[in-house]
Amino acid sequence: MNRDQTIPMVILGGADRKAATLPPAGESLRPLTGCKGVDLRIDDRPLIEHLVERYLSADVFGPIYVAGPRMAYSQAEVDALVIDTDGAFGKNIRAGIEGVRERHPEGPVAFSTCDILPTRQDLDSVLEDYFSHAPSDLWFPMISAPSDPGMLGESSWKPKYVVLTDTGDEASVLPCHLAIVDPDALRLRFLYRLLDVTYQTRNRPIQYRRWYAIRRLIFGILFHDLLHLLKLQAPTLTGDMAVSGWKAARKLRDQKLTQPELESAIRRLFAKSSHRKRHPERRTRLPILEGLSLARDIDTWEEAEAFGARTESN
Repeated sequence: MNRDQTIPMVILGGADRKAATLPPAGESLRPLTGCKGVDLRIDDRPLIEHLVERYLSADVFGPIYVAGPRMAYSQAEVDALVIDTDGAFGKNIRAGIEGVRERHPEGPVAFSTCDILPTRQDLDSVLEDYFSHAPSDLWFPMISAPSDPGMLGESSWKPKYVVLTDTGDEASVLPCHLAIVDPDALRLRFLYRLLDVTYQTRNRPIQYRRWYAIRRLIFGILFHDLLHLLKLQAPTLTGDMAVSGWKAARKLRDQKLTQPELESAIRRLFAKSSHRKRHPERRTRLPILEGLSLARDIDTWEEAEAFGARTESN
């Protein structure tokens, strides 16, 4: 991809109506609720204003859209368009993709959550990896967790996952909160449903998340393939899930999943089978990169205070 072409970005700015359940390591902390992009203020400005400025400074993203409730973001002074949505995580992503596609009918779309504040150095570093391997069906980095938990400060409680590199070495990683996808390549209906399920279980152990997802997704998978049958198309998602999805989740739980296996499983699950046949050279890329500021989302009051963030009430 030509670096002179900017990538439209959707910042997911929905509201958490109830506090997230934290793992034992964070059970003494105070989880946040509300619309963090505007409720949290740094230097007396909403977090969303700082975040939009950071992304625009990278000279890679634009235009920027905020997918969230218009009432909440109407007072924020941001160089961004608001896509009015206030639903579940997957619904907000769907609204974001549909809103962007009205103005940008093709090409990649970037996504970010609204509760991070990435450094320019971290952005430049991870984006170098993206452009070195573009185009990708889905680019979603894993952030290398520091060996010293103290480097994460108030975010040291966040669950970490272990994957094996292609050389067999163990790597402890944290989820990144920046992704770039090609919506036209993906099974979007399935993706929206899965994102709703995984967001509901964020910060929970992988074993719990695996079985919760299985119970919630089985009907959706079968319904997805039924729609394909009615259109006289081959039903492929059930088979792809059986072959790749459960196996990858089990190996991730057992800390035996390699990075290439994870990338292969994600592509088989989320990229349309017709797209994979047309573009066998394309890949889903989940590189292990440095960039802690992209992993440190603000889930608790303690993390907000570490960023110097306040709300109208404190």
